[in-house]
Amino acid sequence: MPPKTLLVENFICRSCLSTLRKQAPTAQWALRRSSSQATQPLASPPHSHLSRDQEIERQKTLETLGLLKESKDNGVSVNYFEQGKGGKLRRLRDEDEFGQALMDPDGQMELRLKEMEQELEHATQFAKIVEEIWGKQGAEKLRKRVESQDESLPKPSLLLPEEDWPPHDRTHIVQLNNMIRTIGRKHRGGVPNQKRINSLWKYYSAARIALSKKWESVHADIWDLLWQILAADHTNNPNRMSHIYTLAKDMQKAGIPLRDDQQLLAIEATFISSSREEAITAHKKLVTTLGAMPETFSEFWQLGLRMYCLIGDIARAERVVNTLLESPYEKDPRFLLPFIRMCAENPATVEKGFELYQRLRAALDNSITIEDYDQIISYFLASNQTEFAFYIFVEMMTSKTVDLRGTHKVPPSVSSPFFYGKWLKRLIGAGDLQGAYSVLLHMKSKGVMPQAIVVNGLIGAWLRSGAAENMQKAEEVAWAMINARMQFLGIRKDMQNLAAFVRLRQYGEGWPRANLETFSLLAENYKDRGIHSKMEELWTAFRQAEIAPDSFILNQLLFSYLQDGQGKHVAGLSRDLTNQFQVEPDSWTFMVLWQALSVNRLVQIPPGQLLEEISKTRSLFAEMVRSAHIFAASGIDAQLARYILHSFRKLDDQFGLLLAYRALRQIFKFIPPDIIVLELHVGSMDLERTGKSKGGLRLMHAGKQIESYMRRRHQELIASGQLRADDDMPDDVKQKELADFLEALLQNRIAEDERTEQLLTQAAMEMGLHGEVPTFETS
Repeated sequence: MPPKTLLVENFICRSCLSTLRKQAPTAQWALRRSSSQATQPLASPPHSHLSRDQEIERQKTLETLGLLKESKDNGVSVNYFEQGKGGKLRRLRDEDEFGQALMDPDGQMELRLKEMEQELEHATQFAKIVEEIWGKQGAEKLRKRVESQDESLPKPSLLLPEEDWPPHDRTHIVQLNNMIRTIGRKHRGGVPNQKRINSLWKYYSAARIALSKKWESVHADIWDLLWQILAADHTNNPNRMSHIYTLAKDMQKAGIPLRDDQQLLAIEATFISSSREEAITAHKKLVTTLGAMPETFSEFWQLGLRMYCLIGDIARAERVVNTLLESPYEKDPRFLLPFIRMCAENPATVEKGFELYQRLRAALDNSITIEDYDQIISYFLASNQTEFAFYIFVEMMTSKTVDLRGTHKVPPSVSSPFFYGKWLKRLIGAGDLQGAYSVLLHMKSKGVMPQAIVVNGLIGAWLRSGAAENMQKAEEVAWAMINARMQFLGIRKDMQNLAAFVRLRQYGEGWPRANLETFSLLAENYKDRGIHSKMEELWTAFRQAEIAPDSFILNQLLFSYLQDGQGKHVAGLSRDLTNQFQVEPDSWTFMVLWQALSVNRLVQIPPGQLLEEISKTRSLFAEMVRSAHIFAASGIDAQLARYILHSFRKLDDQFGLLLAYRALRQIFKFIPPDIIVLELHVGSMDLERTGKSKGGLRLMHAGKQIESYMRRRHQELIASGQLRADDDMPDDVKQKELADFLEALLQNRIAEDERTEQLLTQAAMEMGLHGEVPTFETS
């Protein structure tokens, strides 16, 4: 018992003190009383009667202790007390604290309010994330689902809890959460780009080990979000099936039930990414559920049909087809396509495949598309069933008015090379080169000669593909066409010595005769592959084929000689061929001629040959001036002009360089780009290599000199009023100023003396510029 306080006992009368000591302990909840009962604990029990003197003494004592105050209304004020768990009394400040004590007995109300505020803030953030990721409609669906669920269940969350993880695991969880936030903020319900999908998969894969220890921490809404993004059927998600397979396995381990559509996707993903047997077993287990429900009937059995077709189980696949055909549920007749493909692959069932195609065509009627026809035709072509593919193509082209089944004679309108040519062009354009080749062989077997232009298209497509097998086929067919050309020429020559009534027929494999395009295709391919021996063989055959060449095939031959290290023969060969066949050179002809010069082929020119090389270079430029009309339409190529100017620079022919540059500007309308100006200033065709060597300072000095000149010219144009002060130099003006700078630079490099005019005139004559261009001044 605590010690008594003397001061308190002196102020409390003995009768009251005796009453307090005898009073029985009261329950805690009973001590909270109304104002009319507040003073009763200090008064005598109802059954005790105090005398008037005792009552007066008690009231004085209460007033002395401050327990009884005057009230404005009735002269009396009430004090409130609260007894704690240990029985200790605590005086309450006022009526408001008394009311709060009645509402919050344990004093936990404020703490609970703070918790509710935090929950509201989290819910607001969650709603924003949901709306960003799933859109307003998705957020509304989630809200309705939350309202309908049991309050005792955990609230949905799109973010993983980041507490209570080991440091290494927490890093992966935080990264995954950050990626979810990024996708929600950037895409707002759409399909993310491939980079973000791959990043989400990377972070999820890294967090899988940690999550497997606490699958319960992954809310169902997080699984929905991961499925929505990682299982999206989009070009941005090429690894979709692999993602679905892993997600489905993890969701099953986490105890998350898969929806019907998710179960079907999981089976398909298992079939593609893992075990075919496991997928088929899972499919069989769902026959009585998903296979019987109207909502999933068609998708379920179509999935089974695709799987059975891929494993080649024709018996089961046929039973599934019959199940789908007999079902009353709505379905797209195109579900037959996998079964048609499987039947077309086997000669024993190809007839059944064609019959199912006819059934599909009848079901689709006018809704069948060209793409449907192309798809089915490709099935039969891939299995070398060209006859059936031809039947289908004829039906497509004739709108089903011509049926070749059972006919012994094909109508001429169908068996013509023009009709087959349409088919070949379509197949080549679609990239089905093997199918086109099968059609060619089918044409030949039917005695229909294909057109050379169509076969050349297939040869070109084969060569462009770069595949070794395709290039071999291209060469075989092209040389067969060349042989047909040679045979034709032989027959024509023999017929000149025979009587008029004698006619010779061409024999062989039925290929069309090669033309200039056929030779050009092979020549370009041999040049690009650097096979000069085959190029020479081809050129020999070309000479024998009695076909007039053009500049293209001549250029291929010249480039082949140059690449084979026989550049010294290029100029003479070009001159002989152009004179013999009267072929006019083009831009590429001059490109190979300039590249074949010794100054561009050899590392160093012997000093004794320098004057000879200068003369050859000037003569080649004169030849190009005579052919200037071929550049009138499109102008001269910048790379060709670059080789010309650097050829004179390498020979240190300052006069030739200046005149060539002026002629390129005035005759060929050449405008030098920035890079060529800088190259000629520095004296190098490889600025990157020059910058890394000792010429780096020279390159930097040249750049600063050009910039200084352009700034000065800009100020002069502003001063002359041609530009306003705040205007930048227009691009065309800038190009002209750079061209003028280069011309002045080249001119200043020529030391003027009494022979300057004579040397300049001599160079102009050698370069074919005398009297054909304005007079050139040396100042």
